[in-house]
Amino acid sequence: MPDEAACKRMVVDYAERINAGDIEGVLDLFTDDVVFADPVGRPPMVGKGDLRRHLELAVECGTHEVPGPPVSSLDERFVAVYSTITVQRPKPMTFRVIGIVELDENGLGVKVDAYWGVTDVTIEEFAAATGPEGVRA
Repeated sequence: MPDEAACKRMVVDYAERINAGDIEGVLDLFTDDVVFADPVGRPPMVGKGDLRRHLELAVECGTHEVPGPPVSSLDERFVAVYSTITVQRPKPMTFRVIGIVELDENGLGVKVDAYWGVTDVTIEEFAAATGPEGVRA
């Protein structure tokens, strides 16, 4: 198993690579049979082919991810991170997400669960009309 620092670095590497539009670099962080649920509650993407299509769309939409400090489990199999993710297309939106990544013995992601709901998304034009908490001013 990788050490705790390497586990935490994986989620930071993910954000850096997606921000750079490095789809191949992101895919290198995962196993071939990765299960990627984004968001949890919708059918997950399974395998690098599904994940590639998701990443291509994310890059096309101008995704930028800012992770907070990652937190590891004692067994060094899981890393949790709060991230703020902004997309530019189809319109500017910001997502507040909790991501939990399960790692294999080589430090590759085998499962990703991204938790966010409708109230965790801010759409720029809606936020301007209602304020930061979605309440009409």
